[in-house]
Amino acid sequence: MSLDEKKPGISRREFLKDAGLVVGGATVGSMTFLSACSKTTTVTGPGTTTTQTVSKFIDPIDGSEWATLDALKAHFNAVRPMAEISSIFTTINVNGIDYSLQVDDMDTLIWTLREKLGLFGTKLGCDAGQCGACTVLVDGVPMFACVLLSSELAGKKILTVESLSNGAVLNKLQQKFFDKEAFQCGFCTPGILMASTALLAGNAKPTPDDVREALGGHVCCCSNFSTVVAAVTGGV
Repeated sequence: MSLDEKKPGISRREFLKDAGLVVGGATVGSMTFLSACSKTTTVTGPGTTTTQTVSKFIDPIDGSEWATLDALKAHFNAVRPMAEISSIFTTINVNGIDYSLQVDDMDTLIWTLREKLGLFGTKLGCDAGQCGACTVLVDGVPMFACVLLSSELAGKKILTVESLSNGAVLNKLQQKFFDKEAFQCGFCTPGILMASTALLAGNAKPTPDDVREALGGHVCCCSNFSTVVAAVTGGV
């Protein structure tokens, strides 16, 4: 097939238009909950042809049709108002210190640690509990801070990577990571350190397989995982 020949099927723009993502020549990016379609009517008379395109906007949930995008948005917001977010006062213990805070119902622990307490050692990665970068210890158990609600952590003892060192003095696990260069960009390292700390608390001499199992939920985009396993294997 030559470059001048058109391949069968529809173009990307035609697909987006049919999917309701192109309205008036512009792509509707943030309004993915809205859909649009158009109907073209051709009227032919003696010596004249008139083509009229009528657009309609459809609520993807209840199927109601609206003449304009603004009308559909108003309908959508009216029948599905967002629940009012309320704030509560709570006390959470982080690295041995009690913090009395005002938090919203939907504030995650990673948000509270970084934005309210200024503890930036815990990193926000995928924000979906998939990469392990934000791992902290909650009552000694490694958990993803991005999927924990701060409002539900009263009475829990939380440890972040800042709890490991004594100022500029690294603890034994951190020093072993440093000596073996078990990091590259370092973004995933705080979460791996916390998960490894939990592992060593229950298994002082882990095997490589023990380490791989304990760190199975962690992603190292630099592909330095083998060095990480070597740093944790055998303990400190």
